[in-house]
Amino acid sequence: MFWLSLAFFIGALAGSIGFAAMRGWRLWRTFAGASQRADDALVRVTASAAAAEARANSLNVHSERLATAIASLQEALAELQAIRAAAAEPLAMLAAIRGVVPRK
Repeated sequence: MFWLSLAFFIGALAGSIGFAAMRGWRLWRTFAGASQRADDALVRVTASAAAAEARANSLNVHSERLATAIASLQEALAELQAIRAAAAEPLAMLAAIRGVVPRK
């Protein structure tokens, strides 16, 4: 009876150690896989952040060009306003002369 209980004890102990080792190995593989996926995600996020930074820098360059173009456009509109005002003077004089001349 003693040998039978000792064999059962050794078998149960070996089975428990084997079961714990399998669970530990599975946990280790899961952790390693999750760690690898987290590293891959971090690389993708870093690359995406670098691309966003490059686009933001590009937008800054384009916004400077846009500001220069807007300033140039405002100068051109001011010149156009002066030309229109200068052209309106002879037209007003012509309208005044035409108002004096009788019509048929």
